[in-house]
Amino acid sequence: MARRRSLAREWIEALPAGAFFFASEVPGEPAAVKPLLSRLASDPGHAVQRQMRGFYCKRWGDERKAPFVDRSRGALKLAGPGGGAAGLFAVNRAGWSYQHPCRYDFAVVGRPPVSPWPTVRFRRRSNVRRDALCASEVTLLEAVRYFDRSAPIPWDEAVAAVRDGTVAQSLARSGPLRPEAVLWVAQSENGMPARFHERLGEVCGALAVSGGGRADVL
Repeated sequence: MARRRSLAREWIEALPAGAFFFASEVPGEPAAVKPLLSRLASDPGHAVQRQMRGFYCKRWGDERKAPFVDRSRGALKLAGPGGGAAGLFAVNRAGWSYQHPCRYDFAVVGRPPVSPWPTVRFRRRSNVRRDALCASEVTLLEAVRYFDRSAPIPWDEAVAAVRDGTVAQSLARSGPLRPEAVLWVAQSENGMPARFHERLGEVCGALAVSGGGRADVL
C-alpha cells in the first residue's frame, strides 16, 4: 500500500502547474489514491486543489493565498472529446469580438457535466462526430453558429480575419484547425440553417488558403 501511495504521489507531483485531473487517472488502487488526494487537498501548503468530487487541479507556482487556475482548461477537461467554447465565448476566442463574457460557455457532446464554477456553463450538443475534432475546431464551429447573435463585425471582416491567419493564431492554443475535418463534422449538425453551412464553407475555404490549418480528411 505504501508503494502504491508513493507511485500515486510521484504521478501527481510530475503534473505541470495548472493541470486538471480526475482521481480516476491517478495510478493506484482507489483505497490508496482517495485518502492521498484528500490529504494533499486539505494541506494549504500543497499545490493540489479539489474542484469537485473526483476532480482536482494543481495551482500555479507559489500563489498559495490567491491561486490562479485557467478554468477554460479545466472546463475542456470536464467536457471531454468534442468539447469547445460556445456562444459569445466562442466568438471571442476566435478573435471576432473583443467583448469578454462574464460567463464561459462550453459545448459538449451528450450529457453536460456538472460545473464546479458559477462562471462556467456547459451546453449539450448531439452531433457525435464532434468527438473527432479538437477544441479549436469545435470553437470555430460554434463561433460560426453564434456569429449573428454575438459578433460586432460584418461577416466579410470575419472571413478576412480567417484568411490573414488571425483566427488560427487566436485558436492555436487549443489545437490545429483542419478545414476538411470541420466540414465533415458539420454535415451532421442537424437543424442548422443553410446560411450556417454556407458560412462555414467560406471560413474553411479561407482557412485552407491561409495555410492556418491542415486539410486532413477523416
